Amino acid sequence: MPGGDRITLKDIARAAGLSKSAVSMALRNHPDLAPATRERVCRLAEEMGYRPDPALSALSSYRHGKRGVAGGETLAWVTNWRTSEEWRRTSPVYRGYFVGACRRAERLGYRLEHFWMGEPGMTRERFEQILHSRGIRGLLLAPLPLPPVPFDLTWSRYAAVTIGTSISRPPLHRVTFSPYGSTNLVLESLRRRGYRRIGCVLPVEANERTEHAWLAAFLLFQFRHAEDYPVPPLLLQPDENRRSRFCGWLDAHRPDAVVTVGARFPMMVREWGLGNGIRVPDDCGIAVISNVPLDGDLSGIHEPSEDMGETAVDVLTGMLYRNDLGPPRLPRRTLLEGTWVEGGTVRALDRRSERDTATGPAGVRSEHQSEWLG
Repeated sequence: MPGGDRITLKDIARAAGLSKSAVSMALRNHPDLAPATRERVCRLAEEMGYRPDPALSALSSYRHGKRGVAGGETLAWVTNWRTSEEWRRTSPVYRGYFVGACRRAERLGYRLEHFWMGEPGMTRERFEQILHSRGIRGLLLAPLPLPPVPFDLTWSRYAAVTIGTSISRPPLHRVTFSPYGSTNLVLESLRRRGYRRIGCVLPVEANERTEHAWLAAFLLFQFRHAEDYPVPPLLLQPDENRRSRFCGWLDAHRPDAVVTVGARFPMMVREWGLGNGIRVPDDCGIAVISNVPLDGDLSGIHEPSEDMGETAVDVLTGMLYRNDLGPPRLPRRTLLEGTWVEGGTVRALDRRSERDTATGPAGVRSEHQSEWLG
């Protein structure tokens, strides 16, 4: 352009022989335009050196959101549990995802509506008919139960984001809590409180759900700190007598602290320890890697569930604005960190115990540690 002026949609529209709105739709890959038209406009825009104006794009996005309110723009919160409300009762964290997602969707000019895939008579075809008739293209996929129930949709029709790690196929953008970061924060917090014989107790199915990140973080932590008497992790199988196995492990290794996960499992660990004459936190501390409420007595990590719901909506609405439908070529993972909750299941922090938390040079394993780490 003469004088180096910015190329505008109007310039592209004039060159393409189309309306300005048609060019805008083509550049957003809108499905109402023929693929050949979209390709022609995109190629022409590239040749002319068109670059979007960030300020105008932000204004357009805002206006699009405001139209969502008037036009009934809806995002689908999709669950696939055995009953419609089971996900609400399973964990306050899951409820937090939904609350945060609803709040953010409303702020951006959308509505979030719950769709249960297990509705009587519901098939994939019927579900997609409902979405099509309602004009719904944006899907937020809630965490699945254990074992997970697979989703099977025509993914090319939708912009979809999943919360958590329970949905691995198809590969989608996901927003999740950082399992590695939370484990490391718990273990560092325990060492600052003087704990040295730290054990880790994990249900195997929960650990698999995080792609083994909890166990990996625990083993790496032991390796880095070269403990004199490392406590081997205990992975509990779903079909075994977990209490008996835990008590045998407790007798054999006598940890001074136990790291575990979930909402209900820490209470079971505490009960099993009491049955063995172990007082918490006097004889053994308990710290939880995830799902710790802010107002309870458990020590561990509070998961920012509402923030995760808000972030998932931000990712999804951005995809809708760009008309990014279908599984992404390079799925992105957004990790949110948690915060430590003091609780009452570990001993209070003694600043004197922070003088020297190392039992050996970092990165060096003790002889005993080498035996079971291989």
